[in-house]
Order: sequence, then C-alpha cells, then structure tokens
Amino acid sequence: MTFQNGIERISDNLYLITLVPPMKGFGDFIGVWVKTGDPAYLIDVGPTSTVGRLEQALDQLKIKRLDYIFITHIHIDHAGGIGDFSNLFPDTPIICHKTAIPHLKDPAKLWEGSLKTLGDMARSYGEIKPVLKNPVIDAADFKNEHVLPIITPGHAPHHVSFLTPLCLFAGETCGVHIRFPSGHEYLRPATPPKFFLETSISSIDLLLRHHPENICFGHFGISDNAVYWLTSHRAQLLLWKDVIRDELKNVGEESFFTDCIERLKREDPRLACFQELTPDQQGRETYFMTNSIKGYVGYLQSA
Repeated sequence: MTFQNGIERISDNLYLITLVPPMKGFGDFIGVWVKTGDPAYLIDVGPTSTVGRLEQALDQLKIKRLDYIFITHIHIDHAGGIGDFSNLFPDTPIICHKTAIPHLKDPAKLWEGSLKTLGDMARSYGEIKPVLKNPVIDAADFKNEHVLPIITPGHAPHHVSFLTPLCLFAGETCGVHIRFPSGHEYLRPATPPKFFLETSISSIDLLLRHHPENICFGHFGISDNAVYWLTSHRAQLLLWKDVIRDELKNVGEESFFTDCIERLKREDPRLACFQELTPDQQGRETYFMTNSIKGYVGYLQSA
C-alpha cells in the first residue's frame, strides 16, 4: 500500500519514506524508515534539503511522538538533516555511534569535509545544522528490548546497524541495493576512502551471526532474505578486491577508473542489470562506483 509523498507501507507498523534531494537520478535512492506503535522510532533522517518532505510524511502518518531517532552513520545523506529535524522532536533521544556525537553537536568540521569531498552534491543535500536540545546517546550504551544496536564499521568508522524483531536496519553495511520492476536486483559496494576491507567483512560476519530475516537497506528498500544479501555482499567485496588489485598496475592512467568500472560490470553478477538504470541513475552510480574504487585503491596501496 503506497501513500502520497513517497510513503510505502511495508507492514502494519513499518513504513519506508522516500526522500528526493534536488539532484537528477536521486529518486528511489534515499530512504528513511519509520516504526509506529510502541516504541515509535525513526531510522535516519536524510539530508537537510528533504527535512520538509520528511515532516510532511510524518504528519500524513499522524506521528506526533517519536521515542527514539536512530542514526546509522553521519554521512550527510543519512544524517545531514538531524539539526533541523531534531527541532521538531526536541525531547526525543538520538542514538548514534559515540564518535558521531561531537559532530552532531558541532557539525562544522563534518560540513567542511562534506564540501571538500562532495562539492556541489553536498550543497544540494544542504548544510548540516547542530543538534541543540535533544539528548544524544552512545549506541553502545543503549539498552532496549526492542532494538539492538550493532556496531558495524566499514562503510564509515561511525556506522551502527540496528536489529529489531521486524528486520535488520543495515544502513550501508550491505551496500546499495536496487530492485527493478523486472524483478532483477542490483547490489553495489559503498566503500569510500578510507576503506578497510577486513573491517567491513568483520561487520558483515557479525550481522550474519544474528541470523536476521528481513533486511532494510539505507539505499534502498527491503528484502526478506537478509542472510542471502549479506553473504552476497561479502563475496562481492572480495571480488572487487581481486579485480581492482589486478587493475592497479594501471593506476594513474586516464582510463583507470573507467576500465575498472567496465570490468566490474562484466565480472560482478550483482551489477549485471546496470543497464536497467535510467541514464541519470547510471550517472549517479558511476560517480559512486568511482568513489568506491578510490577506497579500494587506498586500501590496496597501503596493504
């Protein structure tokens, strides 16, 4: 059942809200998750530029109270809007990785780094504002029978996944997932610099030990076979290492990143449906694939 404003009802008390920043190819890419009932909570808030849309969606769902706001990591597409959004629920605790807490209270360095890394994309996401009133809790100290935070560095050192009876909210621990109308499914690593392969693999293995059933991706949607996708992504990360290590002899060449991407599209079965993406989506994915390859290059050169 789908509502207006990009709200998809997954079950009686779980909703996916699609947030679309003002950039081509970014529809059906950023999703935040809302659990209603007791407890009621939000997983991520999206960027600043979409806070108004998130507020409208919560109003449409008649959500006037949130018990918790969970942040998987503080990259600006997931948490950039937390300052503005937290003003709407100033008494709601925010739960995140302990190293993220200072950046939520004073995001100046985070915003500066985002501008340096993403440039105009960061400006389209919108400037990060500080959290002024809400209590901010270290995820490692959070205790609740309904939500288990699991520290999962890899995509980011400050990444946390959240396991609940409904599903595993995996953030980007399992990469970027797209399901096409054809039924085909796409999976792409999100391994920006600085990337440490062993850390990412360890985080996936930790999640697998919990035997989750459903998996909710930060990008994008839900699957009822979490173990399959976590296992697939683990193998994918190792495949990318082998391909990029083999191509590393050509690093510095003008065609290096293009050659890596074309070879990965040929050899990685999870990228086989790349051509089903729209041209704008292909541009987005090519940008992020290039960034992910940069993460591998740094990792391999420092090994």
